Amino acid sequence: MVLIFVTLGILAFGIGLGFLYSYLIMYTKIFDSVKIREQQLEMPLSRAEFYKRVPLISFNLLSLFLISGVGLYFGASLFNMQWTGVGIFVLHFLAILFIDDLMFYFIHRSLHDVKFLHQKVHSIHHQASQPFPLDFIYAHPVEWLSGYAGALVGVLVINAFVPVDVYAFWLWGLFRSMHELDIHSGVRSVVSRYIPLLAGAEHHDFHHLRSKGNYSSTLILWDWVFGTTLKRKGS
Repeated sequence: MVLIFVTLGILAFGIGLGFLYSYLIMYTKIFDSVKIREQQLEMPLSRAEFYKRVPLISFNLLSLFLISGVGLYFGASLFNMQWTGVGIFVLHFLAILFIDDLMFYFIHRSLHDVKFLHQKVHSIHHQASQPFPLDFIYAHPVEWLSGYAGALVGVLVINAFVPVDVYAFWLWGLFRSMHELDIHSGVRSVVSRYIPLLAGAEHHDFHHLRSKGNYSSTLILWDWVFGTTLKRKGS
């Protein structure tokens, strides 16, 4: 039960922070000086659009908690609940991060390249052309569910050798939530510029503006490798 409660607690913390971050962006001027796009200063229109997204966001959140809880209950044996050392912790965290992010890249790219998937599934997420933090989960249920397939694969790959370090899994969950809130905020990233290969809010915001290219989520590496980096004018 500790596995379930802590994991869901991490998810709840991220969602709560997302609501707070979205509220501050919508109702205060705290972040106005660091907005990526000037259009995002048109707050009344943006608020009205965001409220229309709340029902789907709420449905996805409830589904996320339910599916995660049930999945962790039946998959508890995949995890090692004991501390196994810094080396294993870092190795497992990086393994989940890389596998999850690589799979996300190809899933995300397919949602754009396959016409049916783009029109029927991914176009919902891109209704948020100027996203708020919680818009990371404003998506067709099929899309957000597939977005977590990489983490499951990462856990299963590691488990083929040893049980997954639960602390590495928890850190990955917290990191991914924080990063998703950041890249959908419309606010210039502060931390990412100091971490090699980490994609910042500017990278993903440009994707929402152009709706093509910049498919990477966490690691900008994949866009470099597969040639899908969007070029800005003058670059």
